[in-house]
Amino acid sequence: MTALRRCVLLAAFAGIAFTVVYLRSEQTRAAARALAIESQRVELRRELWRLQAGVARLKAPGRIRELVGRFDANLVPPGSDETQRRCGTGLKPVPHVAYNHPYE
Repeated sequence: MTALRRCVLLAAFAGIAFTVVYLRSEQTRAAARALAIESQRVELRRELWRLQAGVARLKAPGRIRELVGRFDANLVPPGSDETQRRCGTGLKPVPHVAYNHPYE
């Protein structure tokens, strides 16, 4: 084997070795980034659940009654006798009419 062939083979092996080392480091970096993104996703999911639970607590009928009472809004449900007495109109509620699509 000539010296030129040896140099070419040595350069090729060195290039392959450097490429393998570079690809391994990129693989490790990508795995660390994927792990960080996954942990961030878990934290965001936990925050979403916490916020959804808070919304559910605020939408609970007991909580709404408590807030209405705190503001002393003196509200009554629509269609009740108290509503008709307060409004004094004597009008009956309009029945719900189904929407008829014009193209059907």
